[in-house]
Formats: sequence, structure tokens, C-alpha cells
Amino acid sequence: MPKKTYTLVTIFILLLIPVFTVQAQYYSSGADPASIKWEQIDTDRFKMVFPSEFSQAATELAHYLDSVAPMIEATLEHTPRKIDILIHGRSAYSNGFVSWAPRRIELYPNPSQDNYSTDWLKHLALHEYRHVVQIDKLRRGFTRFASWLTGEQATGAVLGAYLPMWFIEGDAVITETTLSKSGRGRLPVFTQPLRARLAKYGFDGFDKAYLGSFKEFVPDYYKMGYHLTAEVRRRYGSEIWSDVIDNVGRNSWSLIPFRKELRQTGFRNPKRLYNDVFDSLAISWQKYDDAINESQHKVIAQGTDDYTNLEYPEITSDGSIFAQISGPGQRTRIVEITSDQNPQTIAYTGSRENEPITANDRWVAWTEAKPHIRWPNAEYSVVRLFDRQTRKTSTLTSESRYFSPSLSQNSNTLAAVETTDEYEFYITLLNTETGNVLKRISTPQNAFPIHPAWTDKKNELVVVLLNDSGKNIVTLDTKSNDWKTIRTARYDEPKYPEKYGDNLWFTASTKHAEEIFRTHLPSGKTDRVTTSRFGASSPALNPAGDILAYADYTPEGYQLVSADAFQTEEEDVSAISLTNQLVEDLTQQEPSISATGKSSISEVKPYSKWNLINLHSWAPAYVDIDDAGIYPGVTLMSQNLLGTAAARIGYNAASAESREKFNVGFTYRGWFPIIDFDVKWGDFKEEFNNVYINNDDIFTLEQTGKTDHVKVETGIRIPLDISSGKWNRLLQPRTRLSWQNVSNRNYEQTFLTQNNNNELVETGETNHFTEEDLDYWGMDYSLYFHNKLRGTSRDVGTRWGQTASVIYRHTPWGNYDSGQAFAISSRFHLPGIGKHHAISVDNSWQIKLPGDETNSTQRFGDLLSFPRGYNQIDNDEMYVFRGTYHMPLWNPDVSLGGLAYIKRFRLNLFFDAAHSTYELEFPETREKVNSSATFSSSGIELLTDFHVLRFVLPFSMGYRGGFRDMDKSFFHEVIFATSFNSFLINNEQ
Repeated sequence: MPKKTYTLVTIFILLLIPVFTVQAQYYSSGADPASIKWEQIDTDRFKMVFPSEFSQAATELAHYLDSVAPMIEATLEHTPRKIDILIHGRSAYSNGFVSWAPRRIELYPNPSQDNYSTDWLKHLALHEYRHVVQIDKLRRGFTRFASWLTGEQATGAVLGAYLPMWFIEGDAVITETTLSKSGRGRLPVFTQPLRARLAKYGFDGFDKAYLGSFKEFVPDYYKMGYHLTAEVRRRYGSEIWSDVIDNVGRNSWSLIPFRKELRQTGFRNPKRLYNDVFDSLAISWQKYDDAINESQHKVIAQGTDDYTNLEYPEITSDGSIFAQISGPGQRTRIVEITSDQNPQTIAYTGSRENEPITANDRWVAWTEAKPHIRWPNAEYSVVRLFDRQTRKTSTLTSESRYFSPSLSQNSNTLAAVETTDEYEFYITLLNTETGNVLKRISTPQNAFPIHPAWTDKKNELVVVLLNDSGKNIVTLDTKSNDWKTIRTARYDEPKYPEKYGDNLWFTASTKHAEEIFRTHLPSGKTDRVTTSRFGASSPALNPAGDILAYADYTPEGYQLVSADAFQTEEEDVSAISLTNQLVEDLTQQEPSISATGKSSISEVKPYSKWNLINLHSWAPAYVDIDDAGIYPGVTLMSQNLLGTAAARIGYNAASAESREKFNVGFTYRGWFPIIDFDVKWGDFKEEFNNVYINNDDIFTLEQTGKTDHVKVETGIRIPLDISSGKWNRLLQPRTRLSWQNVSNRNYEQTFLTQNNNNELVETGETNHFTEEDLDYWGMDYSLYFHNKLRGTSRDVGTRWGQTASVIYRHTPWGNYDSGQAFAISSRFHLPGIGKHHAISVDNSWQIKLPGDETNSTQRFGDLLSFPRGYNQIDNDEMYVFRGTYHMPLWNPDVSLGGLAYIKRFRLNLFFDAAHSTYELEFPETREKVNSSATFSSSGIELLTDFHVLRFVLPFSMGYRGGFRDMDKSFFHEVIFATSFNSFLINNEQ
């Protein structure tokens, strides 16, 4: 299943929250390489844009989606408006997502090694297009009216506010299941973690099951959502969800449109409905659990945390056992299992897909994702090697797309699955000493290869091949390039094949769990080797071929166990259909609509990357991104399909803000440097309400006309992603030019005199004068770098790493000199005493030099953060220290009646200090005096991480309190933060 990404953001939500200030944010997945030549296919339902080399695969996908779309639309009774589809064909990432401001589908077509028995592109089409139907159906009633006022963001706002992600994903999982011969609804491994947790702990409360936990492992809302959404649909018919979406769209002015329509089930709210559904599931699953007699096995190793996955065992010819460890509280790492069952870490990994590791007597190998240095949508998959002799880890390949490697036991050859930009698949042989390609072998009919593994026979691999008939298991003679089928194609999801002599071991699915099977190849007889409580997977044979190590699933995650490779739990079994009763009932609800065979697809045509403007949203207000303010006016927003150009045009009608009456902003990401441009202009009238004295003159001052003001900022930045392995690294140089011009500065003096009653009266004398235009030019140059160790989802801060930045500002031109400013900052991240604790230590220094004598009091603003508790420190030179100890306190997982769900309390202890020097000038004597001062503060920050109204976007709010040493006083502040990244990207599969 694709790892979901949604853009459910709102710039202007006055229709939902009367007074609220929101910073403008629209999700962009980043840019693709500038060298790509884009092409397009246009149909009545969609416009598909893709790299030219992906043309053949895109055409096949377009035909499939165009034909299957009526079936995807049927149960929601809605045909959506035409939508754009963007394919990132240069990426090794496997994903798909729908975004609604601007509205589009983005697909990452590279298949993953845990792909189901459906072609990856077809799977993406089913799942993602269902999301389009769901969301577009909201655009009716009040939501449609709101979209006239605010554009596409209105639908996105209603989606984010009312349609829960458990329904959105659960419904899409139903579609991918009922409209294909595969899909997660059929797979026991999809239900596995939910069933195991329920068996030991009972089902979790509604909020915890949906929104997760930092205290315990909780299966993601895909699994919870599928079972809840599917059971509701089975009980009450497919039309119930169509009615729910209709009601949400028409009545989005209401506070509970989703809950209100769902009451037709007889339950007052989703929580009670969830309890009823999962109570029934618990009873059903418990009956099966009580009847299980597990097969004999011996534990090799298991986790010590509350939830640990020990997976992908590999046994080398010298008897060494290697595996991978992962978990919500653990960094993913490769381990060696010693005789005392204690896993010893040999290497921490970078980001990895769900796929095996491999080992022989010299090497341990695996693949990791590696980002392109500049283009986020050109990610690679590289082979990493651990040398067992030198105990060092190296990268074997660089700009590659290799997956699921397998090391030969008797040579320096490594076999891997290779995917290409053209959606072609190969088994590729590499030399482990040099990384050179020895041979590329294309698969029959471009079938997708999964989990290749060397057998005990020279030059032979055993491979799972995915094609239109399901998955078959084949052997490949890498010398003659001959393919031989040893298990015909089926839909029981075979994977992890191991062949030794005349026998084949593999994992396949039954109706209740994944199990390990053994086929005697000469006779074709297949026996089931394991009977597991929740699932058995990833078989690995010892050198003699008589002992089987495998991963056995428990409520605490996978543990490594061993068993007799020739034990038999059930003889002469056949592959079974994975269609369970729930799937059968749901499939029968699908209308009898079949593909028409007709297609509205046009020929492939070029698509220009200079399609820069795509007006998607607007607001009857002026949104100031700099100060996150909303004022009367108009704002228009544009983002093009390729994600290379984002623009904003605004008119500010607030009289008090007329200095910046108009605003145009533009960012272009299509070249190696990112270009930012922003211009604001307007006019304003200065107010002078005082009486002024200059020498012997007494006068009032009034501006004649209005002053014109123009402010232009432009710059370039180059974000360079140099991450590698366990380290996240970013290097970003940046330069920016700002220019301001203030003109038409015309004034009138009215002179006054003092009469006998000491009253000021006009003399009748006036004076008109004009101030010189202000011509201000500013430049700044900065360099930012961070090097951070990858952490876990339970860490409250980075536990190891460094951050550094340098910035310099000056005013090289114009008639206004603000002087110069220079700052250098560093932050060190260190592990704390306890688990998931962290320490951050900041050291920063700046110096500010004044401009020329006529503007000697003009200085640049501060480039550093002050010690907490201080809002202003006058300085020409300043050093700042900030030290913080971050620790988790309590993970309560408490629901407050649906209003809030509190997941975690955190505590920060801090001590900050600053030393500043400042030159004071006394106007009367022109005397200059140097002063210095030290400021410090200490205190606590008590924070809570929570969700509001069951909204999936997480929030953090808390209290900061401390003591200021400078004036011996206490200070108190409220802290509030949120992360759109946490909301936009869901990494569960």
C-alpha cells in the first residue's frame, strides 16, 4: 500500500473558525530533475503528465484507469471533475498521494519488494483515484458555496476538519480489495498486528486506535479504518458512506456533519460504533486463537523493548546468524545473533523499505534509500556492505535503483532486483569488490522480480515473479539466462523463497496467517511447515539444510525462532483463495459495472515545464505570510503541477496597512538554485501630532500627499541533501537582496509663536520642503549545515548531531547605510541520561557595526535568539548560550470526551545566558561610553502533545516559566506549536 501523503491545509478558514490567523502552506513534494522532458496524455477524466521515457508504461496505466474509473466511482455514486496526475518516474520511492490545493494525484511508480499480487501501477490507480472520488464528492451544498469564495482550499478544509483519516484510508483499502484479486483486505499480514494486539491487550480505545501512542505500539489507522469502514458498509450497505460524504459536503457549516449522518447506524457517535465492531472482531478472532496448536519451535532471539521486530534472518555457511531489528522506540539496525541470544549491532541503517538483508562469510548487505543531492523526486536505492573482516560499512553503488540483494556464498557476486526509469525490471549481478555490473538479465514479459535468493546449485537463483496471473516462483540460471517455473502463479502471496536440493521453502498466506510451506519439487507435493498463532515469515536454512530459522509474530513484534526444516503440520496442501467472508460480502455490494473497453485517451503529446501558473485558491482577505496576519482584501494563490512554481498575489484593503497595499510573491524550484522573489508596494501618510522646536523655531508638521513605498526582496538558495546512511545531512548556501524605495516625502511646516497667555498660535508663516528619497539596499549571505543522527518516533529531540550557521548582512549601495552584521551559531545534540532523553547546547555570537555618521544609530536587527525570558537586549556585540535538557515525562493516552486526546507530557529544563557590549552616546555632550552586561535565565518548559477534536494533525502546547537574573524577576509564557509535516506524511504501509 502506498505510504499516504495528503495536503489538508487551509489558508483562510473564516467559514469554519470566525477569527483565526493561519500561515499560508501548500504541500509540495519537491521538484524533479530539470533535465526531464515531460509528456502528457489527456482523457475526459484526467490529464497524466510523466517523463518521456515512461511513455509506454504511462499509456498502459492511462488505459487501465480510464476503463476502471466507473467501477471505482460506483459505490460513492459520484463522477469527479477532471484531475491532473503527475508521475515521478525518476524516483526509487514507492508511494502515491492525493492533494487538494492544488488538486492532483502524484504517483511514485517504482514497485516495492512487498508489493501485493497486483501490478503496482494498477494498485495505485485503484487506491488513489478512490480518494479523488471521496474528496471531490464533498464539493456540494455549503462546501460548494465556500469553494466559490476560497477556491480548492475550501474542499481541503472540509476534508481536514470532518472526514477522518480512518475512513478515508479504510474506504480506499476496500476499493483496492474488491476491484482486484489482491488488496490488503484479503491479506492476513495486514490484519496481523491488530489481531495480535487485540488477543493480548483487548481492543484499544477509539482515540488511541486512531491517533496512536508514544507509550505502546498501536497498529496504524489504515488497519483500524479498514475493519471499521468495511464492517459498517457490510451491515448497512455501500450507500451509507455515500450518504455520509454527501451530508458532510452539504452541511459543512455544522459542527458534526460526519457524526450526524452516521447515526443512521443506530449508534450516537463513531466511538460507540467502533466499540461494537471491534467487540465482535475480538470474539471472532478469539475463537480462532483458542483453537490454534502452535508448531514446535525454539526461540533464537527476541526484543527487549515493548515492541521489537527481529526480521529477515540470514544464516551463513559458517553458522553465523544475522537479522534486522526495528521498532517505534529503536533505530533500525543490522545485528548478529550470538550463542547467548544477544543481538550485537554491526551497523545502523538509513531509511529502508520492507525487504530482506543478505549475508555470506565475508559480507552483510542491504539496500537503503539515498536522496539526490538536489532533486527530492529523484531518490536512489543503493547497496550497503558490512565487511565482516574489517568491521566497516561502505556503499557499494551510488546512483542506483537496486533492491532485495542476495549474496552468493561462494563468490564475490551479489544479485539484486533493478528497476529503471522506463518501468523495466532486471535481475542484475554485481561484483562486491568493485560494484561493477557483471550482468543484467531481463525478466520474462517484464514480470516484476521479488526476493531473489541464491540456491545451493551453482549459478542458480530462486525468484518470485509478479505478473497478471499473480505470483509464481521460478529459478534462473544466471549463466544461460534460462527461467524455469517451479510453482505456478497464484494469489496466496508467496515470498522469501529458499531452495535447497529438491525442496523449496517459502512464505505464503492462509486465511488466518502467513505460514511457511515446503514443496518437494520432483513430486510437486507441498506441506505446511508451521502453524503460528499470528504469522510466520522469512525462512532461512542452516548450512546443512535441515534447520529452519524464521520470524514468528507476537503481540510484542517479530521474534526469531528455529524449527526442523522437514517438520510437517499439514500434508499435501493446495494454495487457497484469500477471499474471506467480509471481502465476499463487500464485493457483492459492488454494482455490476464492467470495463467498457472504450477509451477517451488521446495520443501522447509534449508537456511544457513552463506551465507555471495554476490558480487554485483565493480568499476574500489579504493573507500576510510574513506576520501571519489576515486583513480585508483579496489573495490569489497558484502552484503549478510540476511543483516548480508557486505564486501569490494579494491586495490589502486595510487602511492601517496601506504601506504594503499590494504583494506579489513567486518561488521557482525548477533550476538547481531555488529562486525567491517578493515585492510589496503601496503608499501611506505619516501622522505628526506633536509641536516641534528646532533652534528658535516652533512649528507643527504635516505631510502633503502620500509617501510611495516599494519593497523588493529576491534571492537564491541551494538546499543540498547530502544525507547518507544513519545521518541526515543538509547544506544550504543562500544569498538575498532587498531594496526599498520611499519617495514623495513632501511636508509643510506651520510656524507657531507664544502669545502673552503662553498659548501657541500660528504666525501665518509656512514652509514647504521635500526630503530626499530613501534608497535602501541590503544584502545578506548565509550558510547552514546540519548533521543529525536518525532517531526514533519516541525521541523528544535529536540525540546526536551538530548544526551550524553563518550569516553576514550589509548595505552596499543606496543612501541609507545600516552598517554591517555578522553572526555565527552552533548547536550540539547529545543523548540524555534516560531513554529518548536529549540535550541541546547552543553557542552563538554576533557583531553589529553602525553605518555612516549621519545614520550612526541605525543598525541591523539581531541575528540571534535571546535568552528565554528576554525580549530585547541592546548590543553591538553579543554572545548567547542556550542549554536545554529534553525528557519525556508521561504518556497517558487519555481522551477528554472527544475534545482532546493527550498522548505525551514532556519537560525541558533550560539555562540561558548572554553577554553583550554596547556603545552609548549622550546627545548633549556627544560623549560615547562603552557598557557591557550579562543576562541569564533558567526555568522549565512543560509541554503536552495532543490532538484536538480527533483531528489527525498533532499539536504541542505548554507553559514556559523561569527566573530572570538581570532584574530578579519571574516570567511566564505560553508555548504553542504544530507540525504540518506530521500531518502531511504518513509512513505506515
